[in-house]
Amino acid sequence: MPKYSILLLFALLAGFSTINVSAQQYEVGDIVENFTLINRANGQEVSLYDMEGKVVFLEWFAQWCVFCQAAAADIGPGIVDYYGDLGGNPNDVEVMHVAINLQGGQETQTQNFINQFSLGLVLNDFNRAVSNRFQPSNQPIFAIISGVANSPSHQQWELLFSRLGYLDFNTPIATFRSVIDSVAGPSANPPVITTQPTAQTIESGSELSLSVVATSEEMISYQWKHGDADIAGATEATFTLPNIQEADAGQYSVTVTTASGSVESDHAFVEIILGFLDSLIAQGVPENQRALGDDPDKDGVPNGLEFLSRTDASDPGSARSPISEIMEIDNAMYLVFSYTADPSISSISPEVQFSGDLAFATDFLSPVLISETDEGDLTRYTYRAQSGLETTPQFARLSASPTGQ
Repeated sequence: MPKYSILLLFALLAGFSTINVSAQQYEVGDIVENFTLINRANGQEVSLYDMEGKVVFLEWFAQWCVFCQAAAADIGPGIVDYYGDLGGNPNDVEVMHVAINLQGGQETQTQNFINQFSLGLVLNDFNRAVSNRFQPSNQPIFAIISGVANSPSHQQWELLFSRLGYLDFNTPIATFRSVIDSVAGPSANPPVITTQPTAQTIESGSELSLSVVATSEEMISYQWKHGDADIAGATEATFTLPNIQEADAGQYSVTVTTASGSVESDHAFVEIILGFLDSLIAQGVPENQRALGDDPDKDGVPNGLEFLSRTDASDPGSARSPISEIMEIDNAMYLVFSYTADPSISSISPEVQFSGDLAFATDFLSPVLISETDEGDLTRYTYRAQSGLETTPQFARLSASPTGQ
């Protein structure tokens, strides 16, 4: 076997390390998480996110590796000096080269390597905690990441290129430059989100509506997501989903895009609670007794009020009946009426009525809300009549009707 082949084989074997399978390996297009390594020169921590706004070129090496030596000899003039002389890539984005040392315990030899190839920033990754996220073993390893925010070409911290090995790489410098040159600078006029989508608690069977307001001098397009997945056809500023079900719960966001760039909205969490009919079905209420005013368990509290107070319409022992009492307020006696309801329910509206007429046909007295008290996930609402009890008897009742009717 020729001598040079023996040397190359030795480099491969000596560069082998145990694969770290605790974290998933990045693929091109993934967003790289922030990481922190130690600066070999001064012992200070350096993080990926410290390089915001730049194209970050990562090169892992071990000083004894002939592939690493060949790569360093080319990358110095072909990448570091080349973009240093130009002042950045063709889009005026600065290029940051970071050499990452994989070999611990050979400080003199490593320093000789650094001096020979005039390496600038050198970080240590002795246990391969970072390198294994890009390639599972051996060296040299190369990764190119865009740290540019609001770039029309790529997302910030997107992995643009990743490769293990060098000498079998036909046109490495040309390939590196092609990737680096593809990164556009930040948009001068990226879209701006002025109103974010908001979190919601919504009843099953209802219509979900999420909206975003964005401004730009350019034409705006929208893409809504449920979790990390694009929602087909959801390409307007407002996204609606009729008859929402429990499987539709989760995080929603929207990416707002113009020709100059894109920006992602805040995540809005949508919680689904059982709606009126779904709640009655889950409680086993017969189909012919599911109207708002029906009382299948004969406890005097109809379905609508059972739903508002989150009690079981089929269990007479679970009802939370409204409470009325006489109370002195500001030296006057009032009829006070209180009930408990789930404030997240929007499909059914409760109404407190006061009247001097037992039949509630005339003489309605305006209700005045005097307190709201949290009781776990529910709220107790307490009202009094607008006028006191000095001149006429009073009666109070609670009704429920579909919202808007």
